[in-house]
Formats: sequence, structure tokens, C-alpha cells
Amino acid sequence: MELEPIAGSNREPPGSELLNRTTMEKDDFLKLLIAQLSHQDPLSPMDNQEFAAQLAQFSSLEQLAGINFNLEQSIQMDILLTQAFNNTLATTIIGKEVKAVGSSFKLDAEGSVDLTFRLDDFADDVEVVITDDAGNVVRRLSANALSEGEHSLGWDGKNADGEAVPEGEYHFAVTATRADGEDISVTPLITGTITGVRYENGSAVLLVGDREIPFGSVLEIGMVDQS
Repeated sequence: MELEPIAGSNREPPGSELLNRTTMEKDDFLKLLIAQLSHQDPLSPMDNQEFAAQLAQFSSLEQLAGINFNLEQSIQMDILLTQAFNNTLATTIIGKEVKAVGSSFKLDAEGSVDLTFRLDDFADDVEVVITDDAGNVVRRLSANALSEGEHSLGWDGKNADGEAVPEGEYHFAVTATRADGEDISVTPLITGTITGVRYENGSAVLLVGDREIPFGSVLEIGMVDQS
């Protein structure tokens, strides 16, 4: 009588599905350790040192998971405290003068404005280019021999032909060079009186008239000059 060959089993040993993963969590590690103990050879049990080493690895994994959780909680708490501090502080500065990094400004009915910027070094030549909200050049201003620090150039609200430009949003860009033509770093600044505070995604935004200034762009806040 011929005997049919017994088909080989395709079933994988317990715990093998965990080994096929690219990452393991602490529960997976514990399941794998229990499966290993349950299916060990009674005649050749796991070595005590090997078992102790695996327990130590499990303990380390548990501690690392705890540290990671505590670190995430700490980061979230720091973010919430920072936002709460900024939001509370913002409500106390309405009516004060603010200076921030920015190159946009609003030309109102007065038709004149001071354009402020900061030079990182002495500049032989400085040019300020004023553009409208569409990017068209409206006026160019120039200055010579300006020292390191903050400076302001006044614009009378007129274009190159001497005609008054309409009220609205404008922008300015400043370039500065030394006598040898080397560029100097320039930071455009905007100033004004804080008229309100708005909150956006948990962060404070300062209002200067109808202009919005992110709190992170603020360089200085002080009392309004009454002189």
C-alpha cells in the first residue's frame, strides 16, 4: 500500500509575526518573551543569564517609553505656558508704542510717513524703493554716509513726478552699500501705537490701526512719546 506524503505545515511558529515587523512596542516585546517561554524545550530550558538579559531589555524599553511620554507632556506644557504668558502680556500693552520687523505700511490722508530701518554697519550709499500693493515702483529715496544703527527717511506721499499717490498699502525695500560696493545687511522696521490684540491659533497678533503684527516680529515695546 502506498502512503501519501504528509503535507508540510505552513504555519509559522508563535511570535513570528512580531519578528516580521520593522518596529516593536513594549506589549509586543512582552508577548514575544511569553511565547518563547511557553514553547521552550523542557529538556533544554532557557539559560538564566539569557533570560535575565531579556528581562533587562524589557525593563529598559519600559523606561524609555515612560521617558518619551513624560517628554512629550513636558513639551506640550511648555507650549501652553508660553502661549498663556504671551496672551496675558499682550492685554497689558494696548496703547504703547511698538517696533517690529516689517516692510509694509499704510499711507493715510496725511500723505506722509517716516520709513525706518536698521543698518548693521556704516553705509556710504542707501536707497529706499517704495512700491504699491501691486508691486509697482512709486518712489526712490536715497541717502549717503549713514552710521550703523537706526535711521528714518521721510516720504511725502508723492511719486517721482511730484504727484500725490492715493491712500493705501505700500511697501519699502532698503539696500545699503559701502564705498567699495559691498552690501550691508539692513532690517526694515515698522512702528506704531498698539490699538488692540487679536488671537490666532492660540498666539497673539498686535493691531496697529488696521495693520497686523505677529508677536514674534516685535523687537521693542515702550511708552508713547508725548513730546
